[in-house]
Formats: sequence, C-alpha cells, structure tokens
Amino acid sequence: MQELAEAGVRFRGFHTSSLCAPTRAMLLSGCDNHQAGLGVMQPLHAMNQYMQPGYEGYLKHSVPTMAELLRDAGYHTYLAGKWHVGITDDTRPAARGFERSFAFLGGGASHFSDARPLSSSEGKQTMYADDDVFCTDDLPADFYTSTHFVDRMIGYLREQEDDRPFLGYLAFTAPHDPLQVPDEDLDRYAGRYDEGYDAIKRERMARMKEIGLIDSDLEVNPGSGLFPTWDELSPDERRLEARKMEIYASMISTLDRELGRLLDELDRLGRRDDTVIFFLSDNGANPKQPEFYQPNTPESIAAEFDNSEGNLGREGSFISIGGAWAEVADTPLSYFKTTTYEGGTQTPLIVAGGPVSRSGVVTDELLHVADILPTMLDMAGVRRPSEWAGRPSPPLYGRSLAPMLTGATVQPVRGGMDALCFEMLECRSVLCGDWKLLWMAPPYGAGDRWQLFNLAEDPRELVDLADRYPEKVSQLEGQWQAYAEYVGYISSDGSSAAEELGIDRFFEFRLGDD
Repeated sequence: MQELAEAGVRFRGFHTSSLCAPTRAMLLSGCDNHQAGLGVMQPLHAMNQYMQPGYEGYLKHSVPTMAELLRDAGYHTYLAGKWHVGITDDTRPAARGFERSFAFLGGGASHFSDARPLSSSEGKQTMYADDDVFCTDDLPADFYTSTHFVDRMIGYLREQEDDRPFLGYLAFTAPHDPLQVPDEDLDRYAGRYDEGYDAIKRERMARMKEIGLIDSDLEVNPGSGLFPTWDELSPDERRLEARKMEIYASMISTLDRELGRLLDELDRLGRRDDTVIFFLSDNGANPKQPEFYQPNTPESIAAEFDNSEGNLGREGSFISIGGAWAEVADTPLSYFKTTTYEGGTQTPLIVAGGPVSRSGVVTDELLHVADILPTMLDMAGVRRPSEWAGRPSPPLYGRSLAPMLTGATVQPVRGGMDALCFEMLECRSVLCGDWKLLWMAPPYGAGDRWQLFNLAEDPRELVDLADRYPEKVSQLEGQWQAYAEYVGYISSDGSSAAEELGIDRFFEFRLGDD
C-alpha cells in the first residue's frame, strides 16, 4: 500500500456508506445505494421497506455494473473476493458481467476453510461460488481468504491469452470479523499495542501530520466516552485488548503482502504501467462485538467459539476490535462504522497507475464512492446507456475524477454548493462545502434533531453549531429532503422484517424482476 500511496494520489475527503453492502452497490453501479437496490442491507429491513423499490436487498437489474459495461466494451472482467449484493442465480457475479469470479457472497465468515458464519442469521448467505458453482464445501484445507483471493486473481490474469484490457475487482474480506490470521502471522505485532488506546492515537496523529493528511495543530480526538479507558481496564482486560489489535494489524499486513504479490504479477506480465489501481475501504472501522450479530449473546459466543487465549486469531475463534479500538483506528475522526459521522463514512482512497499523473496528498476534494465507476468509464472511453435490461437506468450519482487525476483540469470535482447525502438505518448526513448536517440516533447523536458542524474548523465533529446557524441547518435540510425524494428513501417504521417474516425469508425466496 505504501508503494501505491507514494506513486499515486491519496485523498482524505473520500466518502462511502457506513455499511459494506450499500457501499459495494454504489461502487459497482455509480448510483446512490437507494436507487441501486440497497436502501438498507439485508436482513435489516423494516416491514414497510421490505421488497419496496430501492430496498430489494440486491443490486437491481436495471442498474448496469462496471463489469457489464466494460465487458460490452471488450474488457475481460474478473472478480475475486467479497460480493454481498446478491446470492440468487440472476444476482451473483457470473450473472452481472464477470467473466470469471471466485466470490464470497455474504457479509462475513471465518477466513479459513470452515467458512463458519458469524451467527445463524448469516448462515444462509455464507457461501462461496466459483464462477456460478457453489464451492463452500470444497475449499482447500489451507484456505485463507486474502491469500486465496489473490491466487485466483493471478490465475485469471495468467489464463488470459490475448492483450485485451481487463477489469480486476479484488475485494478482500480482511480485516472484517472474525479477526483471524494464519499461524505464522499471529505474533507479528506481539507487544505492539501494550501502551493502549491513547498512546496509539497520539502516534498515528503524529504520522498523519508528518505526511500532510491533517493540520499540524489538530488535537487528539477525546472519543465518545462510551467505552472504558485503558486505565479503567484490568491487566487481563488490557492483555486481551492488546491481543485483539495485534491480530487486526496482522490481518492488514497479510492483506498488504498479498496485494504486493499481485502487483509483482502485473509487473511480470508487463501490465503494471497501463493498469489504474483504486484502493479503498468500504466503511469506517468496525465497533461491533461478536454479540452484535443476532441472535448471538455473550453466552452463546462462549459456548460455540474457542476464544481461549491460545486460540485467539485461529480457526474456531471469534473476536472483534470493539468500539474503543475502532475509535483509535478512525483517528482523528469521530465514531465508526454504522454511523454517519466522518468516522463511519470517510475512508482512505489511493489512486495510482496508468494515466494518473497527479500525486501526493489531496485534502480539499469532496469525493464519493460512486465517483469510481464514471471515472473508469471516462478513462476507458465507454458511454453508459440510459437504459439497461429493457428498463430505464437511474442516473449516475457519482462524477468522473479522470480530468483531475490526469491533469486535464485543475477544477475541483465538486464546487462549494454541491451536496453529497447519505442515509443508512436512519442515520443521515449532508456534506456541502465546509458544512455537514448530521442526524444520528442515540447513543451516538442528538437523537431527535439535526446537528451542524463546520468540518474545515472542526473535522472531529465536536462542536454542534445548529443553534448558532439555524439558516444553514434549514438550507442543508432542504438539500436532504430533495435527495430523499430523488432516491426514493423510505423512513423505517421501527419494525423488523427479519423478526416478523423469519430470517430465512431473506435468503430463500426467488427474487423477481425489479
């Protein structure tokens, strides 16, 4: 990753959804997640949202994917890794434009060959497909996600017999729960996190200031206060917390090693110089503990998984970094995945290679994950049709970054009056210039009103300015209302379709045309 970062451009103002599947829908389609079918992630629908337009729970057929568009333009299209936007015959990668694919279809599972689901509610979608053949029961004994995904992508590239261009979608599941690495990597960071949360925050802040990602006078984020401090933990609790982060860091290092192996293969094949690489994350750091995944409880986790000290990070264990480390991982931003604070939706983006001439750190561009598809099409000279599969396609929500990346223009991708809006699980935000309007449910926000932040002056979102600037709140709320109507947002009625219909309904019914 460091090699890519130094060769290309690093963006600080890049945004995604606060959950993974909606982000993937926007990445693949260039559309807002509500228009692409992932208005909410399965199986989190309310009854009034269930199977409504925009809330199908899979990537809609009327929305062409980057694979379908580039395939029709003569590209080879390959996928290795996480899919999570459809599990039926007509919604898996093989049906959505990928010529070759090895796909994990669900949200999360063991990273080893047991493919053990995170909970019983995940079980129906914890499946691997090799092209269009389910293969979960045939995974090799030495299977580990990051390594196997790269093996598959390298295999596809080596099997290509012509010099046509290709799309390679490599979607690592690491470092998603559960935290697991091969035995040889378990102790790579032994002792590295023994000093605790605040020491690591300060260290990371210093490094960010050194490379210009944040202002030199920005202070450490005090955090939400929702979790025990390092000093409040017992010695045994500190040892466990440090061990979790050691394994988490090792997962990322293992991913980095495997990515390097793929880049080396591109060099060997003579394809590196004309390959554009986008490297990103699908949401902020994950605060969830194992019991978050319903119907898990602390008692069921203790009974069903081996989280003994000697087995942490190995097959059969299930640990997560939790909220305190998630806040550290998102330093200096506030909060984490599942929220629309910057810690939930502002994620890293690195772009390098091919015609990309811009380099260094960029902190003044407001970018969206939906920008990537139009950027790819622009660079490839491909036009997106207004209809797909016999239906009108929703317009792109993203904008092409190509002119900015290639130096064709110095104009910003978005002006000071251009707004970006997000919503997931009733958490909402509007970004416009330096301003951010935020609606968050307890315990993470005001709960029943909008909050207003000036991100230029307060990137940590600590000072609510809503009472001081009511006219700005009104203006941005108007932007939100227009967005909500435009994308077909349906406010949750507070019910749970999974509870009322049964969890199996989400994964067993035959999906119809949208």
